[in-house]
Amino acid sequence: MRRAVTLAALLLGACGQAAAPNTGQSGGQLQAQVIASELVAGPQQRVPIGILDHNTPVNDASVHVQAFLLQGSAAVLKGESDAPFKGAGLEGAGAYIAHLDLTPAGNWGLDITASRPNGARLSQRLAFNVVATPIVPAVGQAAPRSHNPTTKDADATTIDSGRPPDDMHQISMADAIAQHRPTLVVFASPAFCTSRVCGPEVHVVQALEPTYRDRLTFIHVEIYRDFVPDPSKRQLAPTVGEWRLQTEPWIFLIDSKGIIAARFEGPTSTDEVKAAIDHLLA
Repeated sequence: MRRAVTLAALLLGACGQAAAPNTGQSGGQLQAQVIASELVAGPQQRVPIGILDHNTPVNDASVHVQAFLLQGSAAVLKGESDAPFKGAGLEGAGAYIAHLDLTPAGNWGLDITASRPNGARLSQRLAFNVVATPIVPAVGQAAPRSHNPTTKDADATTIDSGRPPDDMHQISMADAIAQHRPTLVVFASPAFCTSRVCGPEVHVVQALEPTYRDRLTFIHVEIYRDFVPDPSKRQLAPTVGEWRLQTEPWIFLIDSKGIIAARFEGPTSTDEVKAAIDHLLA
């Protein structure tokens, strides 16, 4: 009980945000961050974590996470998970992924421990909020029937900032859902992403397309519009607002009934996406 009370005292001051900032309990040169704009109540939720060494992301740490539900002055241990690094296909980027039971919604804390082969170690506590009603469309909800622009409406270079643009602009989400097509949607801006993850994330999806294109529709939604000919005049694309996205990249899998079957925020490796596709199509 003393451990629970002490942990709660350290965490309560930072609660109230989907991914709270560092509470300052790292105790060394390593630092942990939860890299998600929102975490939703439910079993085995994906919790992406970044580990920094002197502010530089690292991919060789061994990471373990304990999750605590904060109840008044107590912190109740609800589960724990190893968090292996997932970076396949992401060209050096990636995240440490824990899967945790996050029920019920409310104020939670993470106790994160990590160690690197060079001897660097981390013990850090972070606070975050688990929501019952997400802002971004969630698993089990109907996908917005968005009329994202396609190559039927415009040249690919005006609706995809990647160079060359990819081939995932053939059909809108509204049409794919109306035709009862299982669909993968990736929201990303290869040219204007504020991190270095968006281009590699599109490449992850492109690498899977040849294997699944006969059973799965692939759609890439560019985050911005009006970036040609002057990128400084770009604006957020209407589809991004319809999906209420606050970060990028995102990947959604939509079943043949138009229901969201899986969603991934931030860096998502090839093996994570492939496993979700296989589950959708099984």
